Amino acid sequence: MTSDYKPRYEQIADQLRSEINDQRFEPGDKLPSEKRLCEYFDVSRVTVRQALQNLEQQGLIFRKQGLGSFVSKQKLNQPLVHLTDFSEDMKRAGHESTSKLISLKKVAAIAEVNEVLELPNDSALIQVDRVRLANNKPIAVDVTWLPPGYGQLLFDENLTTQTIYQILEEKYDIPITGGRYKITATVADAYLAEHLEVNIGDAVLEIDRCSKTIGDKKIYFQKRYNNPEFIAYELVLSRNEEMVTSFKEGFPLKEFTPKFYTL
Repeated sequence: MTSDYKPRYEQIADQLRSEINDQRFEPGDKLPSEKRLCEYFDVSRVTVRQALQNLEQQGLIFRKQGLGSFVSKQKLNQPLVHLTDFSEDMKRAGHESTSKLISLKKVAAIAEVNEVLELPNDSALIQVDRVRLANNKPIAVDVTWLPPGYGQLLFDENLTTQTIYQILEEKYDIPITGGRYKITATVADAYLAEHLEVNIGDAVLEIDRCSKTIGDKKIYFQKRYNNPEFIAYELVLSRNEEMVTSFKEGFPLKEFTPKFYTL
């Protein structure tokens, strides 16, 4: 027996997992019955059930009593410990990302936004509204406000193929050094429903974030409205006695992971 030996049930699980990932089975498809799988792999029903349990624990399938096993909506994960933008998240998840520009305009001061960006109460803003698409499906709407000094740099740029991060960092050498997230929930109004292709009143995941550059200068404030059918977030925290002593205000974040469902 070699060190890379795998039990038969793991081999079966690996093959079924590969077929699911290769989209030979689509989300919602029923897998062959346990009897058919036993015949195909020439194994006992106990072995097949172990393989299916393995896949179920990984979230790749779900089972319905008396009906069989079905393929789940698959989740594609990548760590988000570092601040990333939409296109970077999509690329890591294996999706093609694009944007649809709704509007780019100068607007009057907005109390909440000016406070976050640490601008004078009467300072005008540059507002960018975009639909963010993955594989040509709308999964988020971004409403972004920038101080005029940064926002005016966007007017001659193509915001359908470039992100704000890319424009500021690569063209103007303005690095994005960090940011703060707040995740909450809201419901789709008529504007969001139209652009996310959901119903008015549907639940929407709202992420407010403020990004900054060198010198702790606030560079933009954004409200992103995600369709929860396609994306969710998972936090992973650490805890041990040393950390509990050192981190009085909470546990250190190990992982902040967006999960992208099958698109």
